[in-house]
Amino acid sequence: MPLASAVAVSITPSVAVKASKNPLPPEGLTSAEAGRLSSQFGPNSLPDTTPHPAQMAIEKLWAPIPWMLEAAIVLQVVLGKYVEAGIIAILLVFNAALGFFQEGRAQATLAALKSRLALTASVRRDGVWKNRPAADVVPGDLVKLSLGGVVPADVKLIGGSILLDQSMLTGESIGTEAGPGFQTYAGALVRRGEAVALVTATGTRTKFGRTAELVRKAHVVSSQQKAVLHVVRNLAIFNGILIIVLIAYSLSPVQCRAKRSSRWC
Repeated sequence: MPLASAVAVSITPSVAVKASKNPLPPEGLTSAEAGRLSSQFGPNSLPDTTPHPAQMAIEKLWAPIPWMLEAAIVLQVVLGKYVEAGIIAILLVFNAALGFFQEGRAQATLAALKSRLALTASVRRDGVWKNRPAADVVPGDLVKLSLGGVVPADVKLIGGSILLDQSMLTGESIGTEAGPGFQTYAGALVRRGEAVALVTATGTRTKFGRTAELVRKAHVVSSQQKAVLHVVRNLAIFNGILIIVLIAYSLSPVQCRAKRSSRWC
């Protein structure tokens, strides 16, 4: 018996779509139902959140350490020490370029993750198997997973048997045998066999989407950055205390007697 027929026979009205709580028909979703679910859950894709290079560059110049360097540049220019100001400016640009490079590497990692997503998927709509863009897949769709294909969304197998490569998500190099009831995730690669699965999550709600979101938002402060920030904070506190002491001394009675012409005394 063909795989699609076997799955159609095995599906009963008791199988429910996680997102809509409605019984799953053997012929899959209709175009109208798919359109409604697409409006509710959005496309099965990850949004492009890559910041503009100009924005990234400005962000590298807007932080405590750059502020300190920028203040030093202004002070050196006011004092007429243009060579020193130029040296500090070079350090400022180098620091910004280094941060820009590190953030670019993070964006490249995110792009590499996105490149593993399926571009098309075999979906059962209106009782017919159709090849559609993976972005059109919605929760509740029936999708066919075949040899060499990429799982287009988080799915639960309901028929057939396949060997899955989930190394992109789990890091395991050994394939996983999967049969009815097995839950797998977007981005997994089918190494062997054929199966039909029920889509349970799409887009940013998938495990892959949540992982990509964590990568995008990750901002780990290195030990070197912590050390520099600690030094800057201590210097700022010391300078603040020193300024207060000098101001207090200049306004003290001793200084006032020495400078009776001062309008502050």
